[in-house]
Amino acid sequence: MTAFLLDYLPTLTSQSVTLSPVAATGIAGLSAATLSTLLGGRRAILLAQATASSLFLLHFLLLGAQTGMLMCGLGLIQMAVRVRRHPGRALGLLYGLTVPAALAVAALSWQGPMSALSATGFLLATLGRWQSEVGRMRLFFILATLVGSGHNMLAGSVFGLVSDAMGLSGHCIGLWRAGIFRGRPFPARNPSGQVAA
Repeated sequence: MTAFLLDYLPTLTSQSVTLSPVAATGIAGLSAATLSTLLGGRRAILLAQATASSLFLLHFLLLGAQTGMLMCGLGLIQMAVRVRRHPGRALGLLYGLTVPAALAVAALSWQGPMSALSATGFLLATLGRWQSEVGRMRLFFILATLVGSGHNMLAGSVFGLVSDAMGLSGHCIGLWRAGIFRGRPFPARNPSGQVAA
């Protein structure tokens, strides 16, 4: 497995650096995913995640990891809906329909444990994206990342695994900065979405 994970890393020669499409999309996706964990606003996090999902969709397509690729596409639909703080009823229904769609994708593109882990990670991320409060969003993203790392291991995506490690670190740092690990509760927000004084 280790040799497979390392097959797509950039190769260095004395004349040039060779970067395969798998490596290029993986590095770009990793960068956008890491950026998303360092941002403080819900909308900014979702926009950076949408960029990362687009890049990882291509990455998994090139790796032949069908379930992961399709889950990234469904995640893009969710992020397009949730970038609005209060989506209307029709958009809320569209968001909800991504859950049975994800289960259908996992069943139709079944690749054993890889598909099961991808679907479970997707469901946890779905719960995270629905949160209005960034701290709770991060907690669900941590759980989704832990599960999704199993998919990335089985898919042979070294960039996905590095993204998982960076994502876990970034979300934990974000929670620490918010005081969650120091006994401070999630901040209360008023109807306008601002943290209450």
